Amino acid sequence: MMHGLNFDETDSNYILLNEIFNIIGSRESKQIMARNGLKPLNKVISLFKTVIVAAYFECSISFVVDELKCKSELREGLNFDIVLEAQEIYDRLSRLNPEQLENTVNSILNNLRNDYRRGRRIFIIDATPGDLNINFSGKKISKESLEEKDYAWAWGTSIGFYIGYKITLVLDYRTKMPVYFMIDRGSPNDTTMVSKILPVLQRKRIIRRGDYILMDRGYYAYENYKIALQKYHIIPLILTRSKFNKEKLKSMLNYPLHLFHAKSNLKKVKKAYYKLITEFLEKIDERKKIKYHRGFIEDFFKLLKEGLGFKQLNRYTLDSMSKYTSIVVLLAGIITYLRINSKTDFQKFSEGKFF
Repeated sequence: MMHGLNFDETDSNYILLNEIFNIIGSRESKQIMARNGLKPLNKVISLFKTVIVAAYFECSISFVVDELKCKSELREGLNFDIVLEAQEIYDRLSRLNPEQLENTVNSILNNLRNDYRRGRRIFIIDATPGDLNINFSGKKISKESLEEKDYAWAWGTSIGFYIGYKITLVLDYRTKMPVYFMIDRGSPNDTTMVSKILPVLQRKRIIRRGDYILMDRGYYAYENYKIALQKYHIIPLILTRSKFNKEKLKSMLNYPLHLFHAKSNLKKVKKAYYKLITEFLEKIDERKKIKYHRGFIEDFFKLLKEGLGFKQLNRYTLDSMSKYTSIVVLLAGIITYLRINSKTDFQKFSEGKFF
């Protein structure tokens, strides 16, 4: 049974929620929303806040709306200027453009990071299952019966077989905040994701020459090292497997032909590429360091799943899944910005939300 939402200005949960809402309702956030076509602002902000409260307390949107409507102290305490009906929230969410919402979320989080573009950056990339809350009722659901659906049978190391999506997340290592996410139907092999996600990160100007990416061994493939180094000029610290042959990989990393067509000084370009390869070959053996630093993304996933109820989802189209993920990632990103400084903080919040 879900307990009621009883506002208490001394409760750390409500203190944190109000800090989150101050960011959502700030002048900068409003400008970002308007720039991305999210209007009218008062209703958009009310929608964001309602969905965030539902995710934060792991309850339904309709339950939050009912609580807000019958408890004036809750409305006033959380500064709700208007309370939208649950059906209006669902209707507005269905009409939202997923890309507009994603751009809005990324811009708000980028604004909080503010100096994330300075110097060389480190990004962590990993994926987690998007498990749908499907009642099997003893019925067998075949792959063929899901062919026309946006979701599919999948497999994840943490939960085994499930029906749903795969969510690939990119985390900025310094701030531990998300910078991008991608949702796929079912569970495509991790080794194929490097060539899929790096072009997007480059196009969105998230990665640039010399940056590091940390990934677990599920993404391990000689070709992935080659793509990252030769095409995107970033250092891919992907955990190696037992059969990893450094000499074999070195032989694949000769100067790519496109370097010889560069308009800039060839000697300078070759020197920069050689320096990149040398640094990569030195760092790739540091398995313990890579594993430790990469582990922060597991903590972030735990925050999503254990702290914000992202375990089993009722989102049956890619658009719906993308929009809900955007808002929950925004919530998790702001919480990280406001409260998270260590692995211990991630664990505390995931287990109790008490600060």
